[in-house]
Amino acid sequence: MRIGVIVNKGFEKAAVVQINEIVDGIKKADINNITDTLVSFECKNWEEICRFVYLNQIANRVIYLMNNFKYKTDDDILLQVARSITEKEDSFLKELILKDADFRVSVKIDEHTDVTYLESEIGGVILDYAQKLGKTPKVNLKNPLINFYVYLIDGEAYIGLDLSSDLSKRDYKIFNNAVSLKGPTAFGLLMLAGYKSSDVYLNPCCYSGTIEIEAALYATHTSHRLYNKSFPVIKLLNLINTTDGIYWDTFFKQIDKNRIFEKQFSITGSDKLLSSISAATKNAKIAGVESHINFRRIDFDWMDIKYEENSFDKMITFIAGSSKYDKNLVKDFEQIFYQAEYILKKSGKLVIMCLSKDLLIKSCAKYFDLDNEILVHSGGQMMYVLYFKRKTKG
Repeated sequence: MRIGVIVNKGFEKAAVVQINEIVDGIKKADINNITDTLVSFECKNWEEICRFVYLNQIANRVIYLMNNFKYKTDDDILLQVARSITEKEDSFLKELILKDADFRVSVKIDEHTDVTYLESEIGGVILDYAQKLGKTPKVNLKNPLINFYVYLIDGEAYIGLDLSSDLSKRDYKIFNNAVSLKGPTAFGLLMLAGYKSSDVYLNPCCYSGTIEIEAALYATHTSHRLYNKSFPVIKLLNLINTTDGIYWDTFFKQIDKNRIFEKQFSITGSDKLLSSISAATKNAKIAGVESHINFRRIDFDWMDIKYEENSFDKMITFIAGSSKYDKNLVKDFEQIFYQAEYILKKSGKLVIMCLSKDLLIKSCAKYFDLDNEILVHSGGQMMYVLYFKRKTKG
């Protein structure tokens, strides 16, 4: 079975890391396609696929892949989809259609833009195929058992079935902030920054706590869907009874038993606003990881008093940044770099994700140099990941 993992652009390597960490017995050769925003892998076991859907933090969506092909026009897509359905006759899709289950078709460009005029056309192809099998499934646009999924990216079409629904939404994000990152973006930042559960980690701008919560979920092996285990893949497997003896309550309980409770991790989120600390603490409690995170209200210029010198392995944060000069922003940015130089270990890393990099880079000049930068996306928003290194003292 070929599985597709749809991620934000720039986070494909993080998806590979997650596949290797979660799917037992995966080999390098099994991860056979890495392209912009999509990574695919081969898996022979539905149980491992369900584990990945449940535990991964990087995916926006996970799909069962039937086929992929190049296209230039809408007619190419319709023709190739029809061939994929009627000529190749994917056994999993066929079994589902034979159950006469209701369905819908979703066609997405980059996971963010619906192509509704193609959805009805492809729906007609599926209905024609069902008729040949003697079935008349109904179209259900709100809550279908089968979501036939077509993903279009850079002239390539991937067709299959939605196994996860939208994983970018986090149930714990009840108390939100206008500049808070989405869960997969926050987790992707952690992976790009090389975060390890053994790190002594600080985020000086925690906002609603998303980065810290994702770090704690990762460190404790806790799913962000701990309290919501309803996935399309479970419904599909129940429909055709191919679960090979998997009983879902037992299945998820066994995974949750591997959560790490006894070990303490050093994850600290601070912010100058009490409202942010309050929101972050509440969200962490909802996620079930509040005991593993230390949230503190600390102004930037008090960090060297509140924290010991050379005490953190990594400082990873999101700062919107600005392309326009603002003396108050410059003061805050310079203070962050000054404090980072003091509280980070000599081998410590400072990584900042931002929307605009110019003012941040100018503000680091006294204490850090820009070592590297990576361009990523969160939804349709372009972002930068900036890696800083200490100034060489001479």
